Amino acid sequence: MNSLFALIIGVLVGTGVFLLLSRSIVRVVIGLAFIAYGINLTILTVAGLSQASPPLLSSPGPYVDPLPQALILTAIVIGFATTALILTVALRAYQVAGHDDVEAFGDNLARTVDSDLERADPEHQSPDQPDWEDDTLAGGRSL
Repeated sequence: MNSLFALIIGVLVGTGVFLLLSRSIVRVVIGLAFIAYGINLTILTVAGLSQASPPLLSSPGPYVDPLPQALILTAIVIGFATTALILTVALRAYQVAGHDDVEAFGDNLARTVDSDLERADPEHQSPDQPDWEDDTLAGGRSL
């Protein structure tokens, strides 16, 4: 049973690292989620897989330590919130820049900007060219 879990953990983390190294934001987010699932499964496996009683103190018999389950539940909740935040930022970056290429953000030398390309949000410039280049901050204050 432990070798099967080790194989699943290896596949999850390996796939997560492969996706994390890609240039698309969505693939990076999916890669982070795969790595998080692999780590959660690692915590569960290291805590000991047993068929003992559930971590309920009202039932008789040997108890399973509830700490790994509590840690994993907390990690799942934090992971969902982090994933939602990253996807929101990725969506906004796509709306502003018109692409989701991670390597092209903030590096003007990575690719040439085609002025002929139609942007998803034409009112805002890309992260490569901030809105406040003309001596005003994004909030409208002067420098």
